[in-house]
Amino acid sequence: MVFSFQIIKFEMISFVQSTYWSQSIGDKGILYKSLKDPYSKLIIQSSSNSKKLFHVPKDRTVIVVNDVVHFLGELV
Repeated sequence: MVFSFQIIKFEMISFVQSTYWSQSIGDKGILYKSLKDPYSKLIIQSSSNSKKLFHVPKDRTVIVVNDVVHFLGELV
């Protein structure tokens, strides 16, 4: 698997298998932590209405700031 750092402006974001994510608020924004491989996935819908599914590795944090999401992951 090749994980790369993603910075994506989004219209809507959905966390797949939401029981495998923890949520907290930090000084950088809203933080979601991936708790279990390989179930921690998220769907990002961009302003052009395209949807993409990403896998986020265990123990990695997804940071949501305003309408931008920052994370290490791979396109599924």
